[in-house]
Formats: sequence, structure tokens, C-alpha cells
Amino acid sequence: MSKLTTGAAYSASAGAIVHSILTWFSPEEWSALGVLVGISIAIVTCIVNWYYRRKATLASIRANRCYCSPARD
Repeated sequence: MSKLTTGAAYSASAGAIVHSILTWFSPEEWSALGVLVGISIAIVTCIVNWYYRRKATLASIRANRCYCSPARD
């Protein structure tokens, strides 16, 4: 019975916290926040994509270099 009441208490507490967070901002503020978060995620995605494409390009350039040197006797 103790586990049941503990779970119910934690669930009620979590529900109250979520409700207070959701009502903290107005719907217009949530919209603006969503737009800003979306733009931020897009920028981070572009930076990560650029990094890994650059890394692959540099690896390709290194792989295509000729390390042959003429034999000198």
C-alpha cells in the first residue's frame, strides 16, 4: 500500500509542476518559444552537418594524395 500512495503522491506532484510550467507562459509566448527553439535546432544541425562533411572531405583528400617519391640510387 505504501508504494501505491508514494506513486500517487509523486504523480500528483509531477502533474502540479507540469501544470504550473504550462500555464507560466501565454499561448503567444509558447509560439515564440517554439519558433526560437526550432531555429536554434536548425542552426545546430547545420553546424554539425558542416563539421562532418568537412571531416569527410579532408579524409578523402588525404586518401587521394600520392605519397610516391621517385627512387634515388
